[in-house]
Amino acid sequence: MAEQTIYDGKRDGHYRDRAMEFMIQKEVRNKSMTSAHYHPYYEIFYVTMGNCRMFVGHSLFTVSPGEMVILPPSTLHRTQYDEKIPVERTTVSFTPKFIDGMGQIVGMKTLEESLCMGKVIFNGQSRERLEVIFENLLFEDKINDKFSEAAKKTLLSELFVCLARNGSGLSEEKLMNETEANIQDAAKHIFEHYSEEITLKEASSIAGMSETYFSKKFREVTGFGFKEYLTNIRMQHAINMLTSGDLTITEIAIECGFPDANYFGDTFKKRTGMSPRDFRRNPSAGKL
Repeated sequence: MAEQTIYDGKRDGHYRDRAMEFMIQKEVRNKSMTSAHYHPYYEIFYVTMGNCRMFVGHSLFTVSPGEMVILPPSTLHRTQYDEKIPVERTTVSFTPKFIDGMGQIVGMKTLEESLCMGKVIFNGQSRERLEVIFENLLFEDKINDKFSEAAKKTLLSELFVCLARNGSGLSEEKLMNETEANIQDAAKHIFEHYSEEITLKEASSIAGMSETYFSKKFREVTGFGFKEYLTNIRMQHAINMLTSGDLTITEIAIECGFPDANYFGDTFKKRTGMSPRDFRRNPSAGKL
């Protein structure tokens, strides 16, 4: 399958990846990510042993055996482990291109419900069925013959039906300490008000912390500094607007909360290697 390198050293390591059309891994991990990052593809994260914490978008999740987190493309996330307690996890990654046309098989509504960001819990027979699907996907990935791609897509279709039956959608965790809950409130505010002028003072006030303590805890919990997180959220929206709308560069800069078009242009080029105008003409050439 086609493989592309997604890497930009100017991103301070927040977006390094090698993306294949389809990939599945089952492994044991106990080392936390040093920072949050995002991928250009869908990722399904499922735990079979142990517990870990994930910061996803603007929410925190505890992920236990039988639980899954859905990560659509460009979803900011960070996984944290207890080094003394290994976690067995299965991750399934696939590009939008790989599942192109699958909505006609399982239904567009089912596909959309299956792939929205959130945590899904599996119990009893639904968990058993899900884990059989994963084992079959691992088998097809290992033999990788001329029939494997068709088999993988068939198994993914079955997986999406399982997800839709169990229900998905972003739900906020209730079992977290007060500091993490306050950080989540601040992250949610930034996530929802990215187009406005948001200061460190305002964000720390929402969390009920001093600016210094907030900066430290925000990075510990999310993997991002406050300004990094805000800029990444704004950049994601700017990229969507450049590829799917007809607003001018200046209008996009204002809509996304950048102070002016020049600042937006400089930030965008630093992150993607291209000016917003060049990216709009040829999005596939950008380092996304």
